[in-house]
Amino acid sequence: MLTTRALNLFDRLHLGHRLLLDKLSSHRNPVAVVTDGELVGELELNQIIQPAYHRAQRLREYLEDVEMTEIHIEIIDKYSKLLDISESMHILMYIGPCCDEISNQIIPKRKSLGYNDNIEYLKPVMAQDGDKLTSARLRKGELDREGRVLVGTSEPPRQLEVNNRSTLQTPKGEVFHTKDGSPEIRVAERIHKENPRMIIGVGDVTCATLESQKIIPDVRIIDGITKRGKYEYAFRSKCEYHVYNPPAVLYPEVWSTISTAITKEEKTLIIVDGEEDLMGFPAVLLAPEGSVLLYGQPDVGIIWVPINQENKKLARELLENMPVIR
Repeated sequence: MLTTRALNLFDRLHLGHRLLLDKLSSHRNPVAVVTDGELVGELELNQIIQPAYHRAQRLREYLEDVEMTEIHIEIIDKYSKLLDISESMHILMYIGPCCDEISNQIIPKRKSLGYNDNIEYLKPVMAQDGDKLTSARLRKGELDREGRVLVGTSEPPRQLEVNNRSTLQTPKGEVFHTKDGSPEIRVAERIHKENPRMIIGVGDVTCATLESQKIIPDVRIIDGITKRGKYEYAFRSKCEYHVYNPPAVLYPEVWSTISTAITKEEKTLIIVDGEEDLMGFPAVLLAPEGSVLLYGQPDVGIIWVPINQENKKLARELLENMPVIR
């Protein structure tokens, strides 16, 4: 039996991956291979590549959404596992770090074992700027998943240390407490009164309750999760970005995406795969003075954070206490 295997990192599932999967779906016995370990090697910002199980899960969810369930998924982290595959393969790949090893070593060894394999190299997918669309460029914050050019950033990836999470301070704000009634009503009244230069909403419940008051923040940052679990609400936007940001970290793509969203004339929606728990820091540092950051505090209410020099300085000081991921 001949199988067709598409080999790729599948990090931050993007347009290039989707086109590869479209190609794969036209073949018999298709398998999407999530590469890891030896097949990855040393890549740019290697330390913030999504874990293999996470990449496989997002790939599985995408294939279900587009009804390509005929495609099976494997994770392969050693070249020896390619040697152990007991049928001939047609391999689909973009040119990448594992190509030479597979074409020069694995294929000849498998041929000596009686397998008739071949490799089809696909034309690279180009981004909006005319250069290649790659996961590395997404990790650096150069592009989004559709190949659109982002503003970019010089911020390194950071992680909040475990023993500091419970004591993390945030920029100074005013609490609109639930004990005083629906906080979104009072927040909406203040917005109408003060007319902030820009409104940035962080959190699903905060953004949804503001929308109930006909207030749609200029930038909404959500992750689909609340204290009580998955949050079911149909946020809509003509300008939408997806970023990967696990709990208690800040990755370059987040900085670059928020910075890009702030420059847009239309309202934008940023959907976080992970958590938006630290998004207030880049929001305060990147947004223009005279803006406001609104975020929810479970069982408390909505926090109104004015974006001014004092809070920008505080946000930078707190951020600098977060170690850089080396």
